[in-house]
Amino acid sequence: MKLNKIIIPVLAAPLLLTGCYDEKMDWHTPDGHYPVVSDEIPLSLQEKIANYDNIKAYMAQYMPNVKLGLGLGADKYISDDTAYVNRCNDNFQQFVTGNAMKHGSVVQNDGSLKFTTIDAFLAKVPSDIDIYGHNFIWHTQQNQTYLKSLIAPTVEVTPGSDIANVIQNGDFESGTKDHWSSWGNSSTTEVQEGAGYDGSYGLVMVNPSDADDYSAQLAYDLTDPLVAGKKYIIRFKAKASTPAGTLQFATQNSSDYSGEGYHSFSVGTEWTTCEYDYTCTKDNLNRVLINFGKVAGTYYIDDVEFGEEIGGSASAKRGPAKASSVTYKFKTPEEKKAALLGAMESWIKGMAEHLGNRISGWDVINEPITDGTPKWRGIDGNFSEGDSEPVEDPESGFNLNWESGHFYWGYYIGKEYATKAFELARKYAPNAKLYVNDYNLETSPAKLAELINFVKYIDENGSVKVDGIGTQMHVDGKSITKEQIDAMFQTLAATGKLIRISELDVRIGTTSPTADDLQTQSDVYQMIIESYKANIPEAQQGGITLWTLSDAADEHTYWYPDDAPNIFDKNYARKTAYKGVCDGIAGKDISEDFTGDMWMNGK
Repeated sequence: MKLNKIIIPVLAAPLLLTGCYDEKMDWHTPDGHYPVVSDEIPLSLQEKIANYDNIKAYMAQYMPNVKLGLGLGADKYISDDTAYVNRCNDNFQQFVTGNAMKHGSVVQNDGSLKFTTIDAFLAKVPSDIDIYGHNFIWHTQQNQTYLKSLIAPTVEVTPGSDIANVIQNGDFESGTKDHWSSWGNSSTTEVQEGAGYDGSYGLVMVNPSDADDYSAQLAYDLTDPLVAGKKYIIRFKAKASTPAGTLQFATQNSSDYSGEGYHSFSVGTEWTTCEYDYTCTKDNLNRVLINFGKVAGTYYIDDVEFGEEIGGSASAKRGPAKASSVTYKFKTPEEKKAALLGAMESWIKGMAEHLGNRISGWDVINEPITDGTPKWRGIDGNFSEGDSEPVEDPESGFNLNWESGHFYWGYYIGKEYATKAFELARKYAPNAKLYVNDYNLETSPAKLAELINFVKYIDENGSVKVDGIGTQMHVDGKSITKEQIDAMFQTLAATGKLIRISELDVRIGTTSPTADDLQTQSDVYQMIIESYKANIPEAQQGGITLWTLSDAADEHTYWYPDDAPNIFDKNYARKTAYKGVCDGIAGKDISEDFTGDMWMNGK
C-alpha cells in the first residue's frame, strides 16, 4: 500500500459471521490524500469468511477425487428446518446418518426391518449427494431384545396354577436385584432381608416426591416379547409406608417406549396381593413395568409373577396361588452361533438390498477394539465398562449381563464374526467400499496397531478383504498435536488401504469460546486436513467426513452437549473453523487472494 494513501477503519468487525452480514467496514479518505483504490482495502476476518465459497466448491477444485461428507441426524434432515437442510446440501458431497441405519434403529423385536425413517431421508436427499452406510456390526445400539431371544433358553413350564411365570428372581431371595432395573424421580430401589412377605427378602422402593406414575419405574425386560392376542397375568404382594400408596402395572416396548395394559393398585400399610389380567394387543412388547412415582413413600414388593394365563381367570381360582414351575433348556454353543450368523445375514442382506447402489460404502464393523489395553471387544472376556460375562443358571435362567442395547457378536460367534460380516457385506453390497472404523487412533498407537492386526486377520482368514480403515478423529483441540496426527496417518498409509477421516470434530472445552479458542479450533481442522493430504497418497484417500453440522443444541443432546466442536455455530453461521477447513482443502490461505473489490461489490 502506498504511504500517501491513508485508510482509516471506522467500524471493527465482530469475530463470527452472522447469517446476513450487513455491517461492512466504513472507509474514507482524509482531506489532502489520494482517493482509496478498492483493491487495496483490507478485509476483516469476518468479511473474509463471508467471501468464501461453499466448501464443496473447494473440494471440486483442490481434491476432485475425494468426497467431503457430513454426519447428520436423519430425523433433523427430514424435519422442516430449511436453513439446516440448505447448509447441508450446499456444502457437502456425501451424507452419513448418525443413527438411522444402525441395527437398533432398524431391526424390530421380531427381527423384521423398519425402513420408515431411512426411506424418508433418502427421498429428500438430492441425487447428486452420495450416501455412506453407518453401520452393519457394532457392540452397542443393537436390538438386544431380538438377538437375545435367538440364544435364550427354551422355557418349559409345568403348570402349578394359573400363571406360566417367566419372571426370574421375582421373590428376591437371591438377595440382589438381578434381572431388575429402576430409574426416575431420584428414587431408589434395594433388596433387603426381612423386607419381604413373611420376613423374607423383598424389594424396597423409595419415591421421594409426588409425581406422575411413570416418573419412578421398576422394570423387568423379558427374554421373549409378548404375543398379541394372548392373555397375561401380573401378580405380586405389596405394601407401603402410607395408607394412600399407589402402584401401576404396564407393559412396554423397550425400544420405542410404547405400552399398554395400564392398571393401578391401591396399596396400604398391610401386605396385599395385587393381581391383574389383560389381553395383549400390540407386537414387540418386551418389558414389564411397576410404576411407583405417583405418591411419595416407601414401597415393599415380593413374589412377583407374570406370564401367560393357564386355564381360566386367575381371580376365579380359590385358595392360595401357586406359580408354575419353570425349567430352562439351554441352547448349545453351536446352536447359538448358527442362530446369530443367520440373524447377521438377514440384517446385512435386508439393509444392502433395500438401499442398493445408493450406498457407496459401509462401515461393516464399527469400533471393534477396546480402550486401555487394546483387545477385540467381546473376545476372551473383553467388554466395555459395565458389561460382563453372560450367565446361564438352571434355576434363575439366562442373564446376558450387558447394558441395554449392547451385544457382542464375537462372544458367541468368535473371531469368525469379523470375516463373516465382510463376506456377507461383499455378497449383498458388491459395489460398495467396505471399511472398519474406530476412534482414538490418533492418541493411542497401541489401539491403532491392534486395529491393523484386526484388519490383517480378516484379510488372511476370510474370503473378502477389507477395502479401507476409518479413523473417527473426535479430537481435543487444546491437546492434540501435529506429531500425533502425522504419525497416525503415516501408519495408516503403510497398510495400503483406503483411509477415511470418518467423524471429524474438534472440541474446545466450552460453549462460549473466545477468539483464541475459535482460532485454535480452526488451526486444528486445517492441520488435520493438510496432514491427511500430505501423508495419505491420493489413491488411498477415501474421504473426509465432519461429524454434525453445527453447535445447535438439538445436534448435541447426547454428543458433547457442553462444547462447540463444529464449523457452523448454533445459528448455522460460519465459524472461523469454516475458513480452516477450506484452507486445509486448498493447501493455502484462500483469503489471500481476496481484495477490496469484493467488499465494494457486496460479496
